[in-house]
Amino acid sequence: MNNARIQSQPKSTTNIFQDKNFYIVNFVTLMGILGGTLFNPALPTIQQFFQVTTDQVSWTATIFQLPGAIITPIFGILADVLGRKQVLIPSLLVFALGAGLSGWTSNFTAHLGGRLLQGVGAASLEPLQLTVIGDLYRGRTLGTAMALNAGLIGMSGALFPLIGGVLGGFGWRYTFLPGLLAIPVAFLVLVTLRLPRRPQNAEKFELKSYLQSTWSSINNRHVLGLLFAVMSLFLLQTLCLTFIPFLAVNKFRTSEAINGILLTSMSIALAVFAAQLGRLTQNLSEIKLIKLSFILFAIALLILPIIPNFWLLFIPLLLLGAAQGIALPSSQALLAGLSVQESRAGFMAVNTSIMSWGQTLGPFLGSIAVRFWGIQSVFYTSAIFSLISFAVFNYFLTTKVFDFTAKTIHLQVPPVRNEQSISSSPFPASPAIVQKPIAQLLHLETDRVIELPEDFQVINIGKSSDRIKPEVDLSDFPNCGVISRVHAQIRYDGNEYYIQDLNSSNGTFINKYPLIPGVWYKLKSGLHISFGRRNAIAFMFQLD
Repeated sequence: MNNARIQSQPKSTTNIFQDKNFYIVNFVTLMGILGGTLFNPALPTIQQFFQVTTDQVSWTATIFQLPGAIITPIFGILADVLGRKQVLIPSLLVFALGAGLSGWTSNFTAHLGGRLLQGVGAASLEPLQLTVIGDLYRGRTLGTAMALNAGLIGMSGALFPLIGGVLGGFGWRYTFLPGLLAIPVAFLVLVTLRLPRRPQNAEKFELKSYLQSTWSSINNRHVLGLLFAVMSLFLLQTLCLTFIPFLAVNKFRTSEAINGILLTSMSIALAVFAAQLGRLTQNLSEIKLIKLSFILFAIALLILPIIPNFWLLFIPLLLLGAAQGIALPSSQALLAGLSVQESRAGFMAVNTSIMSWGQTLGPFLGSIAVRFWGIQSVFYTSAIFSLISFAVFNYFLTTKVFDFTAKTIHLQVPPVRNEQSISSSPFPASPAIVQKPIAQLLHLETDRVIELPEDFQVINIGKSSDRIKPEVDLSDFPNCGVISRVHAQIRYDGNEYYIQDLNSSNGTFINKYPLIPGVWYKLKSGLHISFGRRNAIAFMFQLD
């Protein structure tokens, strides 16, 4: 989030394994994950204890996710206005209070009330953990911290269902009481966590401009399509975590520990395929991987209800883990490119809310299917939903004709005149005359410089042919075979430069993050722009 700072953090250049702040942030991460995963293997036992139906007990999962779907953006605003710790500490205490209430009570309504309270506390934990890491670290240290935090999320997602199964064997209450650990974590945040100071002359927060900036970053059919895919993926993931234990108990009379092993196997498959994402993206784009994941979801969900043997359950679970492992990192990679925009705070809050909506709707819609058609219908209807999601996502992100291509390129200064006009330009006689910076693309392999015109609206980047002559012609650069005829466009509005991919065959990347076709990304000096995967043709954008 865009919290201004007046002093650098010395910890950003130190070994993060020697930094107490890093461990505290990871403790916060673990709190949010255990609140949403530890109890799943014990859901059938919780149902028996409270003497409620399957659709009613599914509210244990639904009502925990509901606050995050509604109030996460509010916490994002409060964290920007009041400060990170001022939001994080009360959130952890509320989380612990809700965990204690939901675990100790013998009344189902009170149990759900505790889960709702715990969900309110958890709503700010995920976005704030990432924000605090961004506050603390810079450069390569930031990338290392993010990667280690993501690895912790993957490991805990695999281990917590197994731990929850073991704890559930002693009693279902033990799957909620670990949430009380949020109290000592809150104490560590208060006493030990050190964050950069906020400037005394910080600009007054304006809600209207904050909301306008957020809306402008998502008001695009391709971004909306991606956010829909994120919601669908988390809906399917949470639905599987909630109802697979019920299916296993009904068909194979499994215990809490066995349910934990089943869910853990799915999480392990997720981690394995996510770790191979770099290799997969060498041949398939992130958008194609998301499409593939919806197909894998549909196949696995259709197979699950008809499995005749317990050991065969691991086949669809492997497919479900693979689907999540390739889709979730791919979607977040696409969103990460968007989050470098100036509206990052609002955009990430929206992204987190969309995730929470998916996590909320999964158990809720599954409970409706169970009530009217039985447990098997949950998986059949989810398979249909997965195919519908594939169709919607395919429509929004692979449309062949984009509206922006209707803009005619207007160049007030032809490209061929650019070098001459610069070289012959006399030194300004008066210091009051400020020359415009010259935008350049520096080819990192050959050190060749492509200077953009001083004044233009839109220029094309591509590879020339008999019919197409792009303003920036990459035909004579090494590896030019990855370049499409019209690969990308750069726009200049008089103040800022923007780039967008034109649904190219091999993609456009900023700092190795893939661009969503049809979305304008703001360029800043020092950013790396590459065309094709594995930095086939890589440039640095700079203002001279």
